[in-house]
Amino acid sequence: MSSSREVHASDPWWKLDRDSARVGRRVAGAFARRDIQLRYVQTRLGWLWALIQPVALIAGLTLVLGRVFGLPDEGLRQFGLNLAAALPGWIWFQYIVSQGAPSLVHNQALVVKSAFPRTALPNAKAVVGFVDFAVASMVVGTGLVLLDAASPWVLLRLPLIAVFTAISGLGWAYLLAAISVRRRDVLSVLPVALQVLFFVSPVALPSANFDLNGWGLIYWLNPAVAIADGFRWAWLDWSVWQPAHALSFASGGIIFGVGLLSLRYQSRRISEFL
Repeated sequence: MSSSREVHASDPWWKLDRDSARVGRRVAGAFARRDIQLRYVQTRLGWLWALIQPVALIAGLTLVLGRVFGLPDEGLRQFGLNLAAALPGWIWFQYIVSQGAPSLVHNQALVVKSAFPRTALPNAKAVVGFVDFAVASMVVGTGLVLLDAASPWVLLRLPLIAVFTAISGLGWAYLLAAISVRRRDVLSVLPVALQVLFFVSPVALPSANFDLNGWGLIYWLNPAVAIADGFRWAWLDWSVWQPAHALSFASGGIIFGVGLLSLRYQSRRISEFL
């Protein structure tokens, strides 16, 4: 006879158990399959968009920004390699945050009427974004191999940075989803904030050597710094690490923990605000 455990409202909000985690994985998988199936159903090119988007962004930004900075041919090549290595990871991180943060509000009828772990909705968005990330990574990897620029250690390093990208993105998605239940203005500001974050993060170029004070400290507390430089390290085997990168990795882990606990706490009263 199989046994099961019910999750009661009196259970501590901070308590994690295997039963709810298993349910959360199933729900996240169901939402992810739905989103993946519907995402390109009304487009003529279908899944080709997952190939076209990263290639167009890398080529467009390389040409435009390369002309702006007046880079020579060799400088343009280095700029393109920098961008190609970091951009797919940044796009995935941005997708998790931009789609995961409003996932509770966008599915409020389901959230109010159904009992399931609320983290399943942002988790589903992370899975959907991972599909595009995987396709873009195959395109980038093929290009780097043809250019003889790929690291021999990429298959070992890439999963490590990918896991950190998912953790950092989900941390922000959890936290903003919890806040947006009561403060919808957060969702209006989010697209602009992500655009600003793109330009202040080292997506196009490696990190500058900022001191750990003032704006430099804020810069290194940005987990996107470790994400962008980490993918360069994974793809290109470039020596990008500085001691201050430890702050970027630590901030990503802290944000994940705070976001997860915030969403679990807010889930107990979510029906009062949606």
